[in-house]
Amino acid sequence: MQPEDVRTPADVAALGRELLGEDPQRAGRVLHVAAVWQSGEGVARVLRIGPETPRSGHDTFLLALARARAEAIVTTGKILREEPALTHGLLGPPALRVALAAWRRERLVLGLDPWLLVLSSGRGLDPAHPAFHAPLRPLLFVPAEAATGLRERFAETDARVVSVPKPDVRLALDHLGRLGARRITLEAGPTTARELYAEPVRVDELWLASFAGQPPEAVIGEPFVDEARLAAALPLATEPVARDEPSGPWRFLRRWRSPGR
Repeated sequence: MQPEDVRTPADVAALGRELLGEDPQRAGRVLHVAAVWQSGEGVARVLRIGPETPRSGHDTFLLALARARAEAIVTTGKILREEPALTHGLLGPPALRVALAAWRRERLVLGLDPWLLVLSSGRGLDPAHPAFHAPLRPLLFVPAEAATGLRERFAETDARVVSVPKPDVRLALDHLGRLGARRITLEAGPTTARELYAEPVRVDELWLASFAGQPPEAVIGEPFVDEARLAAALPLATEPVARDEPSGPWRFLRRWRSPGR
């Protein structure tokens, strides 16, 4: 099945099973989604988003699916600064977005839009960025010393400012848990995500899209979480699923850990 063929919640589940080997409804509480380039030496590096970035309809589907199942999305101020037009809604053609919304509503019985928690120092954030406006429910998770100024700057937005002595991603997950978020999608770079792969591991599942072609040098980013750490944190893995796209060859892999581990 191709993403453009998805029309119903059943189609969403079917394509999810093709790529992930499991019904996506059953994904773990904290889900990390990432797209990388796999070099010939086996080193994975993140793909920077830009006009030259290789595109994949299947990768877009998985990112949209991860958002559709989320009660909260975690990102960073760095990503918002680098992508000033970034939105966190459902992606893909209209029929796919309708099917994903129906899958969220009917299969997961979720009505409210997700929280969008932005982990940040507060520096350089633009109140006009679409992340800080409806329909998502934005939270700015920032150091206490920056909170007052940010509340004033963001007073005309939908963002709620949450101050902590020293923000980090583990505290962010704890805060979302107190808000009742049972399904959290992590859309953050490897520097932030790496913390969650150290003991005690806080990532439950990884959906990894790997581009196996040769991308332009400008879109090759920093190294992803190294393989040894991934294997230790998420020891269970599917066989990679290959898909040829107009941009080149892609591979899709799901890693996870046993519940309660």
